Amino acid sequence: MTLSGLNDFIYDLIAERFPKDSAIWAEQYTPQLPLPQITLKMKDVSIPKHPVNTVKDGINCSFYECTKILELNKYADSVSGSSGEIYSMENPAVDDLTGFLLFLQSDVGIERMYAANICIEAMGPVRDLSELDRTHYRYRAMQEYTVRFVLEYEDRGAAVHNPNEKEGWEAVTSSEDIGYFESVEMEERYE
Repeated sequence: MTLSGLNDFIYDLIAERFPKDSAIWAEQYTPQLPLPQITLKMKDVSIPKHPVNTVKDGINCSFYECTKILELNKYADSVSGSSGEIYSMENPAVDDLTGFLLFLQSDVGIERMYAANICIEAMGPVRDLSELDRTHYRYRAMQEYTVRFVLEYEDRGAAVHNPNEKEGWEAVTSSEDIGYFESVEMEERYE
């Protein structure tokens, strides 16, 4: 997976929680979507100076533990009545980004990240950045995430390292419930 493939993976992950047609990259010059809308922004990649080097089949490979910062902004309509009165001052955008954070921490989100060999962690709380925009109240929430991955440099090419994509690896899937020990019997006692 290339770095642009990493962006595609993150976009698809967000599309699992939010409608795909409501999310745009902040770096793109696209027309503004109607609310609700979510914007994504990936900040510069942080690459360490000293990689882990190995030799595979006579070719030098370098592995860099990299970090990017993902910024999500969620914009939502205000809840107002027919006379223009605001019914609720609660920010629905905060609820939506909190729900996305819980999605990332769920079994489904963790499984998606594990399969791609990527880790996405929240940096601080979901922030309420609502404001009065001229004549109406605009709800906005923002959350930053740390995106960690391993960049593999091999034979003049770089890609996000994913050992799960290598030949012979198969995901373990089981429809059976995972059991837990409720009691243990020991035959001998060792001190």
